[in-house]
Amino acid sequence: MKNKINYYFNNFVNPLLYYIDKDGNSVFRNFCLFKNNGNIYNKTIPVKEAGHILEKRIEFGKKLRLYNISFTVILYLIFLHFMFSFSGLLLTELIWILLFFAGRFLAAEAYKKLLIKNYGEYRITDFTPPIKQEKKTEYKKHFASKIVLILIFIIIFISFGLGLIGLIKYNVNKAKPNYNTAEILSNLYLKVYPPIPVIYEIRACEDYISGDFDSATNNYLKAFEMNTKQFKEKDYTRFGNLLYLVKKSNGSQNAIDIFNEYATKYKTTISQQSKLLWIKSMFSIASGITDFVEADYNDLLASINENDKRTQFYILSDKAYMLYLMKDYHKAIEIYNYIIPYAKDNKDKYSKDIPRLLAERGFAKKQLRDKTGANADFVESKINLYEIQKFEPQIIEPEFTLEKF
Repeated sequence: MKNKINYYFNNFVNPLLYYIDKDGNSVFRNFCLFKNNGNIYNKTIPVKEAGHILEKRIEFGKKLRLYNISFTVILYLIFLHFMFSFSGLLLTELIWILLFFAGRFLAAEAYKKLLIKNYGEYRITDFTPPIKQEKKTEYKKHFASKIVLILIFIIIFISFGLGLIGLIKYNVNKAKPNYNTAEILSNLYLKVYPPIPVIYEIRACEDYISGDFDSATNNYLKAFEMNTKQFKEKDYTRFGNLLYLVKKSNGSQNAIDIFNEYATKYKTTISQQSKLLWIKSMFSIASGITDFVEADYNDLLASINENDKRTQFYILSDKAYMLYLMKDYHKAIEIYNYIIPYAKDNKDKYSKDIPRLLAERGFAKKQLRDKTGANADFVESKINLYEIQKFEPQIIEPEFTLEKF
């Protein structure tokens, strides 16, 4: 295996195009990459005589390099702007391989005709010129320097892209955001670099500010399409923004449907699912679409391990809160009547939650005109009566949050 690797590596490293072997045979290097990469003539052709052939061979090589660079850049841009997906990447790679070897085949055919025209038919052999070790070392160093130059180019290319992203973020994170400059820079970035979610999120913010909710929605959906693997803390804000934008462009029900579609693409914990359900339920109630709020909470509760009492407690608390907002006060009180005694029996875990829950139940009783029961809960909560109003469940209207990037 090691010998094979060295053999192929030496073929790439060796820059020679012609030599005369110890038996006086002339060997011309052809365009084959992996084996039988020499064309041999059983006669001695002086270097001066072969000079014009070798010049043509060099010319073919230059054209082939230009061809390879050209179609690589073109395919990269096509992939970037029209085929940016995993399947598009595979198709682009396949086309690249076909074009690469098609170019070498055409160059090989042209060189073959040139050799036959000048010297007649040849045989195929390995191209193994007698080279001193010093020369081999020199060739390897020269080849290594090419690799280093390519790596330097790649590093510069990547660094420039990261610099553009930094400038875009700087312009939108300033005290007075400069979205015009950010738009120009993001357009430049997307022309030569693969798109990333933050670019589309920033564009969505720009569209939101200008009032173009359709474009803002499209950009936000592009960001979500590219970012559904790992759920992060910022995604709560993003889901809230998604609901707001889709509602503005396509209505509340479409907003909920799209929310459900993308929420299920993430791998989320029960805690994360609970927070997302809170966001969706608050939006649903604020938008007057409450048909599935209670069912969603029941489904989430059914998915929890029976022994996970803490998680059950907080999800039931959220459910009671939403039932209050839906004006189903009787059901809300039923839940409060269950979780408040449980919290009192486990004060070491829920002592901080008891005052809030008592206040919320008190407001539910107040809505049912049970003033005595309501006042009893308010007093038991030990919350300052001047502050008690802050604990009444409130509908939070959907809005767009301009976040820092």
